[in-house]
Amino acid sequence: MAEIRQVQVAGGFEVSVPQPEEVLLDEIQFIYNEIFVERTYLRHGIRLSESARVVDVGANVGMFCLFVAKEFPGTRILAFEPIPATHRALRENLDRHGVSGAEVVRAALGSRPEERVTFTFYPALHGNSTRYPEQKKINQDLIVEQIGPDAVERIMGAVEVEAEVRRLSDVLRDWEPEGRIDLLKVDVEGAELEVLQGLDEPDWQRIQQCVLEVQDFDDRLNTILELLHTHGFTTTVEPAPDIPETLRQSMVYAIR
Repeated sequence: MAEIRQVQVAGGFEVSVPQPEEVLLDEIQFIYNEIFVERTYLRHGIRLSESARVVDVGANVGMFCLFVAKEFPGTRILAFEPIPATHRALRENLDRHGVSGAEVVRAALGSRPEERVTFTFYPALHGNSTRYPEQKKINQDLIVEQIGPDAVERIMGAVEVEAEVRRLSDVLRDWEPEGRIDLLKVDVEGAELEVLQGLDEPDWQRIQQCVLEVQDFDDRLNTILELLHTHGFTTTVEPAPDIPETLRQSMVYAIR
């Protein structure tokens, strides 16, 4: 089991992370800047209020949950994180920062329920943990190019873990069976389309806004855009900030 450590990322702001000490700060600082400094998830017309309902799929250690709780204190949050060590850090962070309006589910989301699915956890780069490690070869190639081959194992060394996969509509039925969902945020390292395929039509109509990070393999970006347009959203796409172009990552913003 990965060791959970506490680090300061800015001005006394401390968070728990499941990372080795020697590479501890780089990724979490990147995530903090993306969410708190650049406010990446509140662009292109995305707005929240203090009575919002937010679904955070791929919550990681909870940076977006903490941001929402700080900016919009009355928000209710449903957060999903399948990796055991990362889930533990997420719960610690919500408890430490007094976030009382969040429910945390240790599961991934997909198009159908699955009891035991193998995921790949990268202890030194936990934000890249995925169900689809074959899609991370492009990341490994970039590490070789920029740092050298000796760094690949240190940065992308992997551990296999198991997690349940659920459908989003099935969980919404228990959490909030009716009423609007103000924001669906998805950052799931390759399973973005499957998350959306787990929504029943009545739940699609409840969702008012979406922000997704999409890595464009197999024309995934266009497929997701078509699905969003079919369900009545207007979309804006921009490159994911501060991420090399070769990784093909985009941010998708969708509003009604």
